[in-house]
Amino acid sequence: MARQPLGLRTRITLVFAALALAVSTTLALGTYLTARHYLLVQRAHTAARQAFVDASFVREGLLTSGAEVDDVLASTSPPAGAVLVLHRGGQWYSSSLGVDRDVVPAQLRDVVASGAASSAWSRLDGEPVIAVGTPLTAVGAEVFEVSTARELSSTLDTLRLALVGFALLTAVGGAAIGREAARRVVAPLDGIATASARIAGGDTRARLQPTRDPDLSVIVGSFNAMVEALQERLDRDARFAADVAHELRSPLTAMTTTVDVLERAPDEQHRTQSVHLLRREVDRLGRALEQLLALGRLEAGVGEGQRGRVDLVELVRNTLVHTHRPVELLRARAAVPPRVDVDKAAMLRAVTNLLDNADLHGDGVVNVEVGRQDAWAVVVVDDAGPGVHKEDRLRIFERFARTGSRAARPGSGLGLSLVSETLRSHGGDVSCTESPQGGARFVMRLPLAEEGPPGGVDDREEEAS
Repeated sequence: MARQPLGLRTRITLVFAALALAVSTTLALGTYLTARHYLLVQRAHTAARQAFVDASFVREGLLTSGAEVDDVLASTSPPAGAVLVLHRGGQWYSSSLGVDRDVVPAQLRDVVASGAASSAWSRLDGEPVIAVGTPLTAVGAEVFEVSTARELSSTLDTLRLALVGFALLTAVGGAAIGREAARRVVAPLDGIATASARIAGGDTRARLQPTRDPDLSVIVGSFNAMVEALQERLDRDARFAADVAHELRSPLTAMTTTVDVLERAPDEQHRTQSVHLLRREVDRLGRALEQLLALGRLEAGVGEGQRGRVDLVELVRNTLVHTHRPVELLRARAAVPPRVDVDKAAMLRAVTNLLDNADLHGDGVVNVEVGRQDAWAVVVVDDAGPGVHKEDRLRIFERFARTGSRAARPGSGLGLSLVSETLRSHGGDVSCTESPQGGARFVMRLPLAEEGPPGGVDDREEEAS
């Protein structure tokens, strides 16, 4: 079974503790080595000074006529814990019975025998000692003073324990600081979790409180913006559901009423009128459902057909012909007709919706233009209506949006939203402005096709086939 990963708080705490331990250990080790070196040097200097004093006393004693080596060593008074070892005439002498030449390192003996004073560290009975050798040329001898360093060893042991304790306490302090830092770091996440739980429970009014922290303010702002977008989407979906119910209920109610009238029609003329009315409502319901399905596919990112390279002027001209509108409305503003890579059927529907919108809500189409603008192919549709108020020029592209006098006109309210989604899926956009005649002007923009082979089927190939 996989191990449970450590939590964020625990990981931050461990990182702080590890960093504190590493820093304190480095400082403690540096302090210990520096102090040890200083104490060892000082102890060696002290032992050397004392050894030189005692060596002078031994030399003076041996220069006295008839003096014995053992008597001279016995008369010398080295510091407590120090022993004198003397080499003369191939013989070794010591001021202590338990100490012989073996306590003096062989390398030190060789150096002093060559006529140079020196010192070296060694161990006696498991304790550190320092041996200082001094040549006595005048009497043909070498004297070595071996001094214990027990007090120095004890001092270093105490220092070592203190520094280890300091490092451990620092690690504990680092862990405590890390715990507090982790609490502060995770606190905003706790707020996000709480707000998310409230939102999941249906409280879409939940928001994070603003913060002055520049790093956290980005997260807080993004979260609140996401919730605002979610709230807007939920509101839009609720309106959409209500509008769908209304739009479907109206033709269904009319159809039900027509069927009742048809059943009670006294003669053939009334039945014929009822059938015509029923057919009209069925067609209206079918168009609404078709537009709803097309809009749903576009919003879900589901393609409707194969894209091909299309002459936009020819596409608009065909739309005018198919919808029984005069071709004379079309004006091509570009010397070279703009070509675009689009789903031809979807684009025909989008242009048709713009033309139908102009007829239904703008008292008819008065002008259709196709041209180029930088890297865009542009289609302009002007109507003869009163225009659209500035505050409504974005909202009319929402589903079931009806504004001003348009609210009382027929139509499903889906046409312009379907145009907007179609253009968006093709990398373009649609906008509403005011025409020079004061009516509404709708501007469609599509990216111009790149030079080279088309990505899909060329409309000219379709015509040739």
